[in-house]
Amino acid sequence: MKTTTSSNVHTQFDPEQLMELYQKTQDVELRNKLVMHYSSIAKTVAFQMRGIFSDYAQMEDIVNQGIIALIDCVERFDITKQVKFQTYAYLRVRGAVIDFVRKQDWIPRRIRVASKNINIAHDELCNELLREPTNIEIANKMGISLETLDKYYSEISGAVTLSFEASIQGLNFTESSLDDYVASEDSADSGLYQQELKDIIKQSINSLTEREQQVVSLYYYEELKQAEIARILQVSEQRVSQIISKAIQKIKFTVEKYMQEG
Repeated sequence: MKTTTSSNVHTQFDPEQLMELYQKTQDVELRNKLVMHYSSIAKTVAFQMRGIFSDYAQMEDIVNQGIIALIDCVERFDITKQVKFQTYAYLRVRGAVIDFVRKQDWIPRRIRVASKNINIAHDELCNELLREPTNIEIANKMGISLETLDKYYSEISGAVTLSFEASIQGLNFTESSLDDYVASEDSADSGLYQQELKDIIKQSINSLTEREQQVVSLYYYEELKQAEIARILQVSEQRVSQIISKAIQKIKFTVEKYMQEG
C-alpha cells in the first residue's frame, strides 16, 4: 500500500524531491505528476521539429510520442549522475521523435540507391584519377546525363538536409523560436537545458576540422546548397556531402559521449 508521503509533496511541489521519492517508491501517481510537470519538453521538441515531420505526422502525434518517451525518461533517470533531468529528457525525447519520423520511410529508396551509386562512381574515379572527379566525369562513369546527375544531387541534398537537421535540431535552436512557443507554458526550466545543449553543440562544432566547420557553417547557418558550397570550395558536390556526413557523425558522438559520461 502506497504511503501518503506523495500527497504531502504534491502540496508543495519540488520536482527534484519528487523524483527522489518516485525512485524510492515507484509510485505511478508520482511518475504521472512528474510527466505532467515536464510535459513542456515534449511540446517544445514537437514545435522545434515541426518542419521535419510535417509531411509525415500531425503535431499531436509527435507530442504524444514525446510524452511516451518522457514517461520512459522518468522511469529510467538516474539521479546519481550529474546530469539535469531536463537535459537528459530533452535529448531522449528528441531522439524518440527522430526515430518515429525515420520509421515513416522519409528517404525514398530511389534516393538511397542514387546516393549509393554516386558514391561508388565517385570513389572509383578518385582511385583512377588520383583527384576529385568533376560532375561530368561522374555522370559519364554512371552512364547518365549531367542533367540527371544534377537532379539526383538535388534530391539527395534535400534528404541530407533533413538528416542533418534531425541530427542537431534543437541543439542549436534560436531563442526566439523557443520563446514564441513556450511563452504561455510552464517552462521555467526550459532555459536550463537550452543553454546546456547550446554549450554541447558549440563544443562539438569546435572539435571539427577547419574544413568541416566551414562546410557546416555554409550549409546549415548560411543555408547554401551543396552545389554552391562545392563551387566556393572548388570541390565536387559529392565531397561536400561526405564532409557533412562526417561532421554529423562527430556531432552525434560528442553528444552521446556527454550523455554517457554524465
